[in-house]
Amino acid sequence: MAWFIKTETFRLPRPQLLAHLQAHHAWVAELRQQGVVITSGYLVDQAGRPGGGGLLLLAADDYAAAEALVLQDPLIANGCVDWQLQGWIPAVGDLAVGDLAAGDLAVGDLASAADVAAEGGGGEVVPFGDGNRNHGIGAGG
Repeated sequence: MAWFIKTETFRLPRPQLLAHLQAHHAWVAELRQQGVVITSGYLVDQAGRPGGGGLLLLAADDYAAAEALVLQDPLIANGCVDWQLQGWIPAVGDLAVGDLAAGDLAVGDLASAADVAAEGGGGEVVPFGDGNRNHGIGAGG
């Protein structure tokens, strides 16, 4: 397994995006229930306001599998976003994403990020999502 990041910028005003955003959230939640390692969240400006786009982090066997998956995203399928998919190789940091090939922590498992830090495995632990509304990197994210 490898990590991939999909970045996106919104092409439509928020009122036109709302139904598609709700469908996107449901899509991510369903994939997580199926065991896909995936998390999604909003990009925000310097004041903490969302609206410019989003970022999706997922694990897949290869680029083709990652692309096939993100093409199912309701935001992409409905032309709501301009997007880009890239592979990502974690090199240095405290995010505790681990090595997927070795079976280490995966993004969907980061509910235990506080435990990792408590065991000396990371620095400051920052919560990234509540698992329902904000699909960030975190416990339910």
